[in-house]
Amino acid sequence: MESETYRLTFFLNATHMVVIDGKSSSIHPHTFEINCFIKSKKIIAFEIMEDNINQILNQLNNQYLNKLEAFQNTVPSLENLTRLLYRAISANLKSVGCRLVKIEVSESPVRTFMIEEE
Repeated sequence: MESETYRLTFFLNATHMVVIDGKSSSIHPHTFEINCFIKSKKIIAFEIMEDNINQILNQLNNQYLNKLEAFQNTVPSLENLTRLLYRAISANLKSVGCRLVKIEVSESPVRTFMIEEE
């Protein structure tokens, strides 16, 4: 049986500082690459999905992630950023009849964290 999935790619510019095992990094920038894999029971205009996802990303673009309310109680690591995006984008896409089945967030060409439905 075939499985049809949309894939949309976005870029997010943001800075952050992480503390891992008690060691703090310097404040540093990233251009995160975000790939969203989306299923819909009907054909949907790309612009609808893109606008919906950009509503979330625009709140984070060009921000220092550590200062945002979403990261007041957690480190804005690649993993935590991906979890935040997965939850927020999933909720937004449901409003237009779509389902986020996988998200990949890369902080560099060789470092990616992803979450997908089971």
